[in-house]
Amino acid sequence: MTEKTILKLLKCLDEYMMRTGKHEINEMEANTELARAGLLDDDEPHPGRPLREILMRLRDSNLLPQNIKHLYGQWKIRISSTIAKAPTFFQFQYD
Repeated sequence: MTEKTILKLLKCLDEYMMRTGKHEINEMEANTELARAGLLDDDEPHPGRPLREILMRLRDSNLLPQNIKHLYGQWKIRISSTIAKAPTFFQFQYD
């Protein structure tokens, strides 16, 4: 899988998370969205498996993007774009 393809997948997931207001999703939700966008087919009997396999190869080759973590057997994918693009809330409220 090329770097260009990986960036395309990440961009699709970033747009999905910004559109839905989420800051983090798991690999099953991510694979479902990528399948909906026509970028990566999902495995119906094993949802999320195609993306998990890609993420494991990236991890094993030390090319896993920093916004993707594998903790306690689960993959967590965060928004990879800048914080300025993420939905923000006013920190202070004025009277």
